[in-house]
Amino acid sequence: MSEQPTGLLQWGQGGIYDATDDRLVIAAVTRYRTGLTWPIEAAAGTGLNITVRGGWLGVTDCGDRTSAVVGSRTDSTVAANPGPGTGSREDLIWVDPHPDEGTWSMAVIAEAESATRAGLILARITVPANATLASQMDIRPVTAGLERRLMMQGNWTPVSVVRNEQTWGDAAVYSWATGSMPLEPGQWYRARFTASSPRVVTGSLEGRIGIGSRTTGQPANAAILGRASVISYRGLMNPTHASVDWVFQHPTNAARVERNFDGRIWSAGAGTYHHCSVGDQGPGLQITVEDIGS
Repeated sequence: MSEQPTGLLQWGQGGIYDATDDRLVIAAVTRYRTGLTWPIEAAAGTGLNITVRGGWLGVTDCGDRTSAVVGSRTDSTVAANPGPGTGSREDLIWVDPHPDEGTWSMAVIAEAESATRAGLILARITVPANATLASQMDIRPVTAGLERRLMMQGNWTPVSVVRNEQTWGDAAVYSWATGSMPLEPGQWYRARFTASSPRVVTGSLEGRIGIGSRTTGQPANAAILGRASVISYRGLMNPTHASVDWVFQHPTNAARVERNFDGRIWSAGAGTYHHCSVGDQGPGLQITVEDIGS
């Protein structure tokens, strides 16, 4: 087994205050956000060894409400763990901070360990049954997300067809969805669905606009509504503007998941409506998802 990579926690220490003060400063200027600032490259080496290329950099929680900068300019090698007898297992390439010693260490850990362990994830590893080589594993570096805000944006200008759905579930037949994106434990997100020009055709002058999410790979009818807002139409055939914001936290004790976000419009009563009635002023419908911190 290769020796566990280690390195120095990288912060600027002044002569008149101690390292804890430096780490508090880092936590303050990052608003206690953690994650990679520069991405990593990880690849299978010989046997169970995995090589993490030099050049990565990130900010990690130290477990005492302070943060430290970690990174390496040189390549590191970590040893993966053999696969289980049946099924598969999710492991992580993980960096543990050791603030009292001013160092960090890198290792492969089981995903479940990360829920209560201060540190920084560098990559995810899917380990198949009976795997004895790193080349048999799926190694997926995480994205550099510390400074990320806008994670995804989708724009649509649909044909202005007449619709009559009256619930979030019924509206799944005409749903707009983002691509897959990761939700990290403890992070807060803002999902927004905007419609530039919906209009009622017949019936109720009140509608609904909503946004929800589903696990990647599930069909549209599996999406769960996260937040909805009222559309107050200005009379028959008069376009209006509508939007809904959904701010939420992915639970701190939950696993990292890949999700799609769905936006829908429906009627509050019997009647018909258009999702979009003005198609020459840019996208009629838009979904954005932002990472707003931890």
